[in-house]
Amino acid sequence: MIPAAALLLGVLIVGWCSPPVLARFGTPQGSPAAAIAWWLMTALGLLIGTVGGVLLLALPGHGPADQITRLIDACLSSISHDGIPSLDLVAGGTAGVLLTFALVRLLSSSVRRRRHRNQLHRRHLDALRLAGSRPSDRVRTLWLPHEDPIAYSLGGRRAMIVASDGLRSRLTPAELQAVFAHENAHVRSRHHLLTGCADVLGRTLRFVPLMRELPKAISLFVELAADRTAAAECGAGPVRSALLTIGAPGGPKKALAMSGGDTSIRISRLEDRQRLPLRSGMTSIIGGFACLTAPAVVAVALMGAFSLAFC
Repeated sequence: MIPAAALLLGVLIVGWCSPPVLARFGTPQGSPAAAIAWWLMTALGLLIGTVGGVLLLALPGHGPADQITRLIDACLSSISHDGIPSLDLVAGGTAGVLLTFALVRLLSSSVRRRRHRNQLHRRHLDALRLAGSRPSDRVRTLWLPHEDPIAYSLGGRRAMIVASDGLRSRLTPAELQAVFAHENAHVRSRHHLLTGCADVLGRTLRFVPLMRELPKAISLFVELAADRTAAAECGAGPVRSALLTIGAPGGPKKALAMSGGDTSIRISRLEDRQRLPLRSGMTSIIGGFACLTAPAVVAVALMGAFSLAFC
């Protein structure tokens, strides 16, 4: 039971302590793609660690951790003849019930979000058909007869970009091209899927600080990533001026709007004309692996400290 308890405790420590660390190393001044990977890998590590800890409790003999348990139990027996109370059945059953409850909530939240997304797509597709758009277009564009400047994209297999007549009338051709480059970057990079996963985890497991902060962080970094792509294609000036012109976010909540995220951070990034140092691919990979394995590393450290203290 000790390895399982250590792994679950490692999950708790990482879940509660990692947001400040990720906020420091995954800053907006770095690579948005690396920051997205690090946040999501940490969340995935928590999920894997939780499932692994429960399986260690439920498996007969605690599976491959049985030898570690016997070694630590022998250490404790040397200082206490009573040994460790047999709590395997109670702990395993309780952990299994809690895990099942969390998985059911995750599944129901995912199904509900997918249903809402499909309804949103159907409404926009109906509008596209009425407008006479050809279904063969790669990323279709729906122009709304609205005077406010609005631009957002919908992901998935039937991805589309939605823009308003007010956007076309208020922006210059260069700014309009930058807006479409930004929204196309969202579609190509599957940012809607990433923000959707973060939103489901944040809604379902919001009692964990990391999961609670995950949707906001991913929302900001996908916007920064799309800004970087648009600036590379059209220049930072048109992206910045388009962002200032559009102003307040518009469009459905489950869409990615041109003016989404923290616009002050995005504008400050675009105003910085100095080339920021980019993290290498290897650094991003190493950081992602460290985030993924953080609960297991903390668990090993806890068991090592436990053994040094009592053996």
